[in-house]
Amino acid sequence: MTFTMARSKAGHDRNCVYVVISEDGKDVLVADGVHKTVSHPKRKRKVHLQPIVHISDEVSAIAADQHQFEDDWIRKVIKKYRKES
Repeated sequence: MTFTMARSKAGHDRNCVYVVISEDGKDVLVADGVHKTVSHPKRKRKVHLQPIVHISDEVSAIAADQHQFEDDWIRKVIKKYRKES
């Protein structure tokens, strides 16, 4: 599992921050822990997402503590990222 965050560039969810759950060819499955959960992720094309490359040490530390994706963990990571941005 690799930890990746992305911001939506297109669609009705433009500028929303997501955690990438899995990749499949040109598509990825993303979740935000609130509207799009791990059990019902959103399918997006990779070209419609902007990867977030600069993630703070605090957010990376939270991400390193988790070995599987859970909604409460995703909400915590996104909340911490937004607070620092």
